Amino acid sequence: MALSESRRKKLEMLIRSVTDKKAEVSAPKLRADDSRLALAPELPSGGPVPLAEAVPGVEVATDHGPYWLVSRTLAEVSPDDVSAQAELAAVLRGARHRFDELAASAELCHVANGAPGDPLFMDIESCGLSGACIFLVGLMFFRDDQLVFDQLLARHYGEEPAILDAFGRRLEQAGTLITFNGKSFDITCIRDRAIFHALDIPPDPPHLDILHEARRRWRKDLPNCKLQTLEYTFCRRRRIGDIPGDQIPDAYHDFVAGSDARRLGAILHHNLLDMLTMGQLLCLLLTGEEPDVDL
Repeated sequence: MALSESRRKKLEMLIRSVTDKKAEVSAPKLRADDSRLALAPELPSGGPVPLAEAVPGVEVATDHGPYWLVSRTLAEVSPDDVSAQAELAAVLRGARHRFDELAASAELCHVANGAPGDPLFMDIESCGLSGACIFLVGLMFFRDDQLVFDQLLARHYGEEPAILDAFGRRLEQAGTLITFNGKSFDITCIRDRAIFHALDIPPDPPHLDILHEARRRWRKDLPNCKLQTLEYTFCRRRRIGDIPGDQIPDAYHDFVAGSDARRLGAILHHNLLDMLTMGQLLCLLLTGEEPDVDL
């Protein structure tokens, strides 16, 4: 896929318009057949919304205290995207590998040679930059041919050790860890916070960072390799009502202070879409496909 400079600028403007909430009203109209909407969950208007209503889950007890586990399949969360589940499963089984193994990273080859149940996709949400408290660890994986999302939520700052320990136990069983910018941010933050709490997190399995792979493959053809740029360009998904990343820490602080989980549901949906997009991008990387960017 090679874009001329004019098409590149047009793509950049279109991406900015569909990812900028302020420009949502004036965003260019997209054809119905090349864009899917990702709508944030709707909650009833009125007073505070309790946690169990905003993000139904169960309390899990650990040696480091309890945490809230929200576990869902892709079919339960986003039926329109279930085709992505079958696609990813087929690719991970090796049915459609077309990438150049000589030019690929060792981590990408490791994923290609593994079983569909090996990869553990991970994405965190924290209260700020590196060193800040982590309150959500999102995990995506295959179980019985179903794409499952397990989101480990700290209902207050004191539950952070529980979700970090729970993640460590999952990591120990993973054949591959898959993240987006995780080598620089997510896993580094987890290990820093684990040290703070005197927790022992096992070593990483082979770690595939989708951001590094995307830059290697598409940086010359796209305005940038941000996750939502890649999501819109290749997955044709527009997020409507998505909570901006810079608002997530304040939304969590507000929840802890007042127990209104209204915006917490939007945070978990944002986290889930990030992981789903990572899986769809992995399909492109493993199949060697070059989707057409029709402007």
